[in-house]
Amino acid sequence: MSASPFLNPLNLKSRRRVRSMKGAWLPVLFSLVFVRCTSTSLMSGSHTQVLVNAAWLSVLGRWHFELTGFFNVLARKIGHFFGYGTIGLLFHRAWYCSARPIAWVRRTWLMPFATSLSVASTFFVASLDEWHQRFLPGRVGCLRDVLIDTTGALFLTTLFLAVRTLYYRDLLYRRQLYYEAYAAGPLASFPARPSWCRWLIP
Repeated sequence: MSASPFLNPLNLKSRRRVRSMKGAWLPVLFSLVFVRCTSTSLMSGSHTQVLVNAAWLSVLGRWHFELTGFFNVLARKIGHFFGYGTIGLLFHRAWYCSARPIAWVRRTWLMPFATSLSVASTFFVASLDEWHQRFLPGRVGCLRDVLIDTTGALFLTTLFLAVRTLYYRDLLYRRQLYYEAYAAGPLASFPARPSWCRWLIP
């Protein structure tokens, strides 16, 4: 009698892999929906200028009121940088989880593969967003914004890789100390990673 397909470890592994990929790509989908919702005439520079003016008047009054235009532009560019930088991180995790089952990629160049695709995906989404804004009243498409978006993705992804490298280097060091100490006598179990590390660092 053949075993039930629901008890087959290969099927269980495949289902876990599908759930992992869904959990990785859903945040990407939500971020694209967010980009689409903000790529409207309502989020044009003239409308955000009204908000900046109101906030400035309520806090600082008329003191250096002529700087509100500069701060409006600065806030929008910072939003582009870190907003698309976050999207780049989400793409990185999604591509990493998607390519991870491929053993030869995982052993050789999985991390550079995921990083390259995440930056390229961010560039593609930013380009589509700026192209779409050319057809909206009060909005303009700007290559400079695409470069800011892509730079943000590259910066945050590089920062993530640096943190990940330092984390695993520290992990290996603590594990080595544990094994050396365990040889001298029984110790408590090796401490597990915090929950945020399990999500951020696969």
